[in-house]
Amino acid sequence: MLRPLSFFRRRVLTAALKLLAPPISRSLSTAAAPAARKPSTAVAVLWDLAASRPPTTLPLYDAAVRLHLAATSFGRLRLSAAFVHPCHRLPAPAAPAATTHLCRVCGRRFRARDALLRHFDAIHAREHAKRLARIDSSRGDRRVRLAAALSLKLSKYEKAARELTAGADAAAATPADEIGRAGVRVALTRTPAASLRERAQQVLDEGSVGCLMLVSGKDELASLLRVARERGVRSVVVGGESGLARWADVGFSWAEVITGKARTAAPSVSGKWRDRDVLKGLEWRYEEDDEEEVVFEDSDGDGAEELARKSKGKPWWKLDSDGEDSSNGS
Repeated sequence: MLRPLSFFRRRVLTAALKLLAPPISRSLSTAAAPAARKPSTAVAVLWDLAASRPPTTLPLYDAAVRLHLAATSFGRLRLSAAFVHPCHRLPAPAAPAATTHLCRVCGRRFRARDALLRHFDAIHAREHAKRLARIDSSRGDRRVRLAAALSLKLSKYEKAARELTAGADAAAATPADEIGRAGVRVALTRTPAASLRERAQQVLDEGSVGCLMLVSGKDELASLLRVARERGVRSVVVGGESGLARWADVGFSWAEVITGKARTAAPSVSGKWRDRDVLKGLEWRYEEDDEEEVVFEDSDGDGAEELARKSKGKPWWKLDSDGEDSSNGS
């Protein structure tokens, strides 16, 4: 028995609705999900390297990168400047006693870095050159298959060569070079504290930032933090071991910045700042108005002046009958 046409129509509509249901639900869930609130406050980072040094166990480049990550959690990074003395040198990171240098290609270990470099140039560099020559001499499909077969070895060699080159550059780099490589503007000056104070005062006068992060341990900058608070600029101090952090809105130590605790705590701190600003805007203040003199319009001229004189002469709660009773009693 043949089924009616309406039955097949219902089957087609049901299948179409099942196909369209997942995209609709995805769009509804996407629309219902609240958008992530990105921080929009402009942040300025000013760093006195002589007054606030990161731990020597961490390279200076990594410390600068993690400082930037903590600053961007408070808002949009607008300025990052460091003031370094020309003769300033940071101690090299402490190395363990039994340090060995590993070859990232073959896995061999060497006690001296020079021995690793000689081994890398004598063996792996020659092998890499031979592989490239084989690929260049091939044609057509054979070239494609050979390049695919040797791609893993080629990428492994290139990665090991980059690590060796980066290690050599880091060994010869100065503190200014390391900070500059992390995206910090470096200013060489013989008075880093005075230069930082002058630059911070300029930033506050411009009014271009809403959050000022000072990486310093000089207590002389407390007056600068008071000026920032008067102008409504939030202040963050890195180097909580000093007394300067007492004058800031929030202070972190280098250990908290490096471990990421400062970055984790930044959203809650920013939320408290926003709530405080909202409550301050809604705060009711009583402003006493000046007493206005009562002026009576002289409509018909009958009793207006006398009423005004009486209203000024005695309090409003005393009636005319009170005055008459007091006079009769006397």
